[in-house]
Formats: sequence, C-alpha cells, structure tokens
Amino acid sequence: MAYNKYKKLEQLDIQLGVKDVSATWLPDAFNPVNISIFLLQSLKDAKNEPLGTEKAKSEHIITPVLKELRRNNLAKFRTFSGYSFEVDDTKDLNGFCDFILSAAAERADIIAPIFFLVEAKNDNVEKGLAQCGAEMYAATLFNVQKGKPCEVMYGCVTTAFLWCFLKLENNTLYIDPNYVPLTFDEPHKVLSVLQWILDESLK
Repeated sequence: MAYNKYKKLEQLDIQLGVKDVSATWLPDAFNPVNISIFLLQSLKDAKNEPLGTEKAKSEHIITPVLKELRRNNLAKFRTFSGYSFEVDDTKDLNGFCDFILSAAAERADIIAPIFFLVEAKNDNVEKGLAQCGAEMYAATLFNVQKGKPCEVMYGCVTTAFLWCFLKLENNTLYIDPNYVPLTFDEPHKVLSVLQWILDESLK
C-alpha cells in the first residue's frame, strides 16, 4: 500500500514536484440536488450503528452517499472501492485506494479516474491529504498513458462527517480549507459539491 507512504504534504513536493496551496476554490453556491428517501433512511439507520471505525463509517455513511450520487447520474461514472491502482512503483504510486470514481461508466476496470476519496485516519483529515494528493497525481499520469488526459483532477479526504475537497491542477494541489459538513439529516451540501465536481469533470 505505497500511497499511504505519503504522510506529509512536503513529500509531494520533494518526490513528485507537486506544491500544495491552502485556498478556497469551491464556488460560494451550488445547485440543489435531490436527496432520496432511501439515503435519508440509510443515514437515519446509521445513527443506531457503532461508528467508531473507518470501516463502519465507510459502510454506513460514505458508501450510501456515493451510491446516491450514482443514482442521480446513471451511466456517467463508476465507483471502485478498495481497488489496486498501480501506476509507477518507482515513485510509490501504487497500492489500494479507498474510493475511485471513473468516468468510464460502462467498464469493469479503472479506465478514466476523475475523483479520489481517502478515508481520514483516526478522524484526522490533515493526515490523509498527502495520500490523496499522491493518488490524484498518479491518476493524471494514468490518464495520459490511456490517452485520456485531463487538466484537473479532484479528490477528497473525509471523516464521514467532515469533507475536505482538493483539486490538482498544473502540479499544484489546492486544498479548500472550508470543510463541508455532513450530518445524518443534512447530506445535501456534500452531495451538491460532489455533483458540481462530477459535472466539471465530465465537461
């Protein structure tokens, strides 16, 4: 699991030439999205589950949110959970990723990654930023190799209840300091941000 060797943002600069910038880059407002009764019920059920581990938060909160995004965007992307993403062993750009969204919705393998999500370790968002940045950088290389280059790659580090969004552009990792909250009753803002990122990626 070499991606998790990236524990500090300075490693991205030293090993990959990627500089990090803390800057607000998400829009001030987003279009509202439809939230299904199914998702609200799933999150309501999650209140009664023990959520003390990353696996539990992934199963009961993160996965239902990504499934909702998928339901709202049929045939636009595919989600890969816990898949190996091997790009460049010499740069430690290999290993397993928590979640990858690929724009090749009809394919059973990862073809055109556009978004990476990293589960925060010990509820510490900052400790997941470098790993997410490394995965995003690997995706830009991968997309070039596959003949599907993209100028901007998106990512997120989340505790399930706080979502920190990132974008990689011109070898600069922009980290939005305005974490987006999610509660059992209010997943709307996070879904709106995810929808905006998906729309931007698929332009």
